[in-house]
Amino acid sequence: MRSRFLTTIDNHLGLEELNQLLSAWIREHYHQRVHSSTGETPFQRFSRHLELLRTAPKDLDDHFRKEVRRRVNKDLTVSIESRVYEAPTRLIGEQIRLLYHEKSPELVEIFHQGESEGFLIPLDAHGNAQVKRDRAASKPENSKHSLF
Repeated sequence: MRSRFLTTIDNHLGLEELNQLLSAWIREHYHQRVHSSTGETPFQRFSRHLELLRTAPKDLDDHFRKEVRRRVNKDLTVSIESRVYEAPTRLIGEQIRLLYHEKSPELVEIFHQGESEGFLIPLDAHGNAQVKRDRAASKPENSKHSLF
């Protein structure tokens, strides 16, 4: 790349122009040139194994979510990176697994005992404060603020 591509370009190009030139060079030159070590072009070598290719799953992004484990507090809350969320009442005191994208922290999926329990919701501090709690049972009593 250094000797064949970079020596042919103007040093004052913008990133977008550089990327376009690089794509064209790879497509038109690099992939079409026979390599001495393999005796074939990169395109030919790649094309011999097309049967091994498969389409990416539709939920590919979900395979790259960040994972944290939390215990649901008595007030229904869990926190992730200084953000506070409300969990379903049935999970109070339970250890849960949370999956989310750092770029979309509002979408936090809850897993409990290997099963998805839906998504956390951002804390409604006023609504959460109105929930009446039975201290002995540590589960919300007759709550009009039922989350799930």
